[in-house]
Amino acid sequence: MAFTLLPFFWLIDTTFKKDTEMFATVPTWWIQEPTWQHYLWALHDKGLQLTRLLMNSIIVCAITAFITGFIACISGYGLARYKVPGIGLVVILIVLAQMIQGPLIMIPWYKMASAFSLLNTKSILVLIYGTLTIPVGVWIMSGFFKTIPIELEEAAYMDGAGKLKTLFTVIIPLALPGLVAISLYAFILGWNDYQYALILTNSISAKTVQVGIAELMESMGSTNWGGLMASGVIVILPIILIFALIQRFLIEGMTAGSVKG
Repeated sequence: MAFTLLPFFWLIDTTFKKDTEMFATVPTWWIQEPTWQHYLWALHDKGLQLTRLLMNSIIVCAITAFITGFIACISGYGLARYKVPGIGLVVILIVLAQMIQGPLIMIPWYKMASAFSLLNTKSILVLIYGTLTIPVGVWIMSGFFKTIPIELEEAAYMDGAGKLKTLFTVIIPLALPGLVAISLYAFILGWNDYQYALILTNSISAKTVQVGIAELMESMGSTNWGGLMASGVIVILPIILIFALIQRFLIEGMTAGSVKG
């Protein structure tokens, strides 16, 4: 962990140093004159406009996580509980969907986005991220629902609950750890994406934070390393915050889920 976290700690330490300290011949951990100028530059409209880019990423990733969680939950339950003709083919297609991604079908995706006037919009990113996350989510949630005893549903039916009420009040609370994990996976996948956002967006209204930081590194003749490092810290913070908030629900769901049922 020390080997892994040391660069991150050095990153944070550097963001509070002035340029003269940052490029000193003998670098040190000690900050002689702390400054917020690099963070202000990253968030200011005259700098990287990181606030706008962060909002774009959060909106895209949050919608992707919600859609993935909802569809994976409903579809996974259907695959786990209902045996209908052709369900085996559906499972095969879900697996195959993971093999046909990325550059292999980027041109068709680009042409479809252009035909439907979705280029340079957040919507096209949500749709494409969904093709990456929903098949995985359905597959995992299907296996999760299979581990829940069907007797719990039968008991709910005997008490007068309908199928939907049983699903949302009995089954989903038990499957909450899997649902949260899938939604978190979808959020992080979208947050870390670079290639789709780079190709399909080109304006500040739709660009994600990963593209903005990459363009900053490539386009500036004299790179603002302090601002770049401050941007890196800010980008990491939302993921850390999400983990901090969700971790409790993951642990509670895994240890007390069956009791709630």
